[in-house]
Amino acid sequence: MKANQNHIRGALLGTAAGDALGMPVEGISRAHVRTYYNGIKEYRDDEERRDLSAGQWTDDTQFTFALVRALTRADVPAEFPKRAAREYVELLPEARRWGPTSRSAVERLAGGASHEESGSAESATNGAAMRASPLGAWWSVRDVSHEEAWAALQPVFEVTHRHPASVAAGFGQAFAVRQALRRVPDALDQGAFWREVTQITAWAEEQLGDDRRVSERLRALSEHLSDTPLDLLDRCDGVGVAADEAWPFAVAMFARNPGLNEATLLSAINVGGDTDTVGAMTGALLGALHGWSAFPDGWQTGLEDADRLLAEADTFYEAL
Repeated sequence: MKANQNHIRGALLGTAAGDALGMPVEGISRAHVRTYYNGIKEYRDDEERRDLSAGQWTDDTQFTFALVRALTRADVPAEFPKRAAREYVELLPEARRWGPTSRSAVERLAGGASHEESGSAESATNGAAMRASPLGAWWSVRDVSHEEAWAALQPVFEVTHRHPASVAAGFGQAFAVRQALRRVPDALDQGAFWREVTQITAWAEEQLGDDRRVSERLRALSEHLSDTPLDLLDRCDGVGVAADEAWPFAVAMFARNPGLNEATLLSAINVGGDTDTVGAMTGALLGALHGWSAFPDGWQTGLEDADRLLAEADTFYEAL
């Protein structure tokens, strides 16, 4: 089954909804999430940093929709990296909570650095994975092999994230979104999905070198997908910004309960850590599987710039 408009919307706006839900508790421990917020159940103001209000999103959504615009305007995959770089640079005046890897890479792009120079960051952040939903949507409507998809998508990830762990996680998330878009909720086989995601991530690592940290984490989680969120958190050694922490945790939370849209997303966020990015990646997968219409009404109407994001998602869908 190929994705329809509602599910493309879900993959993209699900990213934004998860980002906005996780925004107020980004970087906060589980204990503080429970103590000061009584757990996240809805959009909330960031009461600590006081920079963003309920329903607003962070860099995860900014970069994701920059990539949506890049893919919409590109005629062929060879244009994807240059278009993405241009869209990222245009975000600089409105940058929100950009991590040092993304900021330094985009600032080099703005300064006219080459593609190779601009993507030379070495930190194993998960930025490539959190913005992968548009690439998964692109892949979902094309009957191409993973080798062909890799040739088209790897250069996009490497515009800002050259670390092998980050790129492998990004390709794994794109594949996971693709698979979710091609399934109906009742027909998603948890075990088969996990094996496929692990295999494709390991294959991507092989193309990049000797770094196997992300697929090793996925394999370590394979027998524990029914564990509690806190147990999964422990098995990921926390949910920080490292590519082998946040993304394996997010995709494991989706695989653990893919049918529980609201509860799954909130459970992933309420463990604390890199909550906006975990929320963005989990939300993208849930949205891809269930569609945007399955999200609670308050999450749809309370999301910042929801109408604009919907319009961009629909334009992207038509371009696909």
